[in-house]
Amino acid sequence: MNRSWEASTQDTVSRWFTPTRRLEPKAALARMTPDELARWLLGPGRTIRRSSELLHELCARLCAAGLPLARATFHIGTLHPQFLGLFCRWEKATGETEEASIAHGIRDTPAYRASPIRIVLEEHKAVRRRIEETAGADDFPILDELRQQGLTDYFATPLDFAEQRLAAATWATDRPGGFSDAEIAQIEDLLPPLALLLEVQAVRLISANLLGVYLGQQTGQRVLNGDITRGSGETIRAVLLFADLRGFTAISDRLESDKVIAILNGYFERVVAPIHAHGGEVLKFIGDGLLAIFPIEDAAFAFNAARRALEATLEAFAGLEAFSSDPARAGEPAIRMGVTLHAGDVVYGNIGGQDRLDFTTIGPAVNLVARLQQLSKRVDRALLLSEDFARICERPLVSLGFHPVRGLSEPHEVFTLRDAEALGLR
Repeated sequence: MNRSWEASTQDTVSRWFTPTRRLEPKAALARMTPDELARWLLGPGRTIRRSSELLHELCARLCAAGLPLARATFHIGTLHPQFLGLFCRWEKATGETEEASIAHGIRDTPAYRASPIRIVLEEHKAVRRRIEETAGADDFPILDELRQQGLTDYFATPLDFAEQRLAAATWATDRPGGFSDAEIAQIEDLLPPLALLLEVQAVRLISANLLGVYLGQQTGQRVLNGDITRGSGETIRAVLLFADLRGFTAISDRLESDKVIAILNGYFERVVAPIHAHGGEVLKFIGDGLLAIFPIEDAAFAFNAARRALEATLEAFAGLEAFSSDPARAGEPAIRMGVTLHAGDVVYGNIGGQDRLDFTTIGPAVNLVARLQQLSKRVDRALLLSEDFARICERPLVSLGFHPVRGLSEPHEVFTLRDAEALGLR
C-alpha cells in the first residue's frame, strides 16, 4: 500500500501500516437510482461482515448510481494492543480495494498531524477542498499528492458511532469542476446508515480482536461462534508445550517493576510468535510461564505436530538468546528458559463458575507436562521431552533415564535432543 491515512510519505506507510487484504475489481453494475442504493445499503449491505468488502461493494454501486467517484477511504478505530484501527481504500483507476491495520503511534507523526483526517476525527468536522482550485495553497500536504493523481475535489466526513469511537470516510472525484452540491448531499444522506453498518462491523472486529488476544485465535473464534456453555468440551490429542522463565523470582526481586515488565514482554514475545507461526496456540500465561498446544488432527501424522512444536521451541530459544545478549540490556541478568514437551489427550472446553469461565485444557497430560517442567530444573535441562513425545519425534534424541515425578507413582523416562548442547540448550 503506497499511501494511507491521508499521509504522504513512504516512511510513514512502511512503519505504521500493515497491509492485510486486497479485493479485486468488480464487474460493472447496472445503473442504480439513489433510492435503490439506499435500499441496498439497508438491506443486503447489512449482511457484509468486513469494512473493506462494504467499501468495495458500496463504491461499485455509487458509481452505478452516477456519482463520479474516483477514490474513497474508511478510517475505523478499534481495540487491539498492536493496532489503533483499520484503513480501507478503493480507487477507480484499479477498481481494487485495499485494507491495512494501523499501528499505535500514528497520531504522533507529523504526517497525521498535518492531515485532514486529524481534523475530522479530533474536531469532528467535515473537510471539503476543491483540489483543482488550490494549487500552491494547500493547507494539507495530501491534497497536492491527490492533485498529482488527477483528483479535483476532496470531501472528508466524520462517521457518528454511538460509542464515540474514531471513524471517518473520505470521498474524491477526478471530474473537472468536482462534486456538485447535489452529489455532496447524496453522500451526506448515506452517512447515517453507513455509520450504523460500520459500527456493527467495528464491534464485531473489536470482539474478535479482544477474544483472539486474550484467549487465542482458535479459542477466541470458538467462543465467538457460541461455544460458551459451562461444562462443554471435547477430548483432543495434542502436543503440549510448557515454557518457564528460569530465575524469575530473583530477577523480580532485584529490578524495578518497569524493567521486570519489559523483560517479561520481551520473553513472551519471543516465545509466543514462533508458537503461533508454527500452528500452535497459547492457552494461558501462568506467571512467568505459559501453556500451549499443537493439536494432532490425525494420529498417523502426529509427527507433524511434534515437528512444529519442536521448531517453535528452538526458534524461541534462539530469539531469547538474541534478546538476552542485546547490547541494550548490558548489565542486566541473562534470560534463561526451560521448555517441556509432551503428547497426550486433553479435555478442551469451558470450566469455571457460573459468571467466570476459562476456556482451557485439563487432564493428566496437562499435569504431566507441568510436573516435567519442575523436573527439568532438578536435572538442569533447558529442554525436556516426555516418552510420549519421543515416540512421535523424528529428530535424534538421547534418554536422560527414569526419574520420579511429583504426584505420580511410577518414574518417567525423559529425553532431550541429541544435539542439545551443540544448540546451546543447557
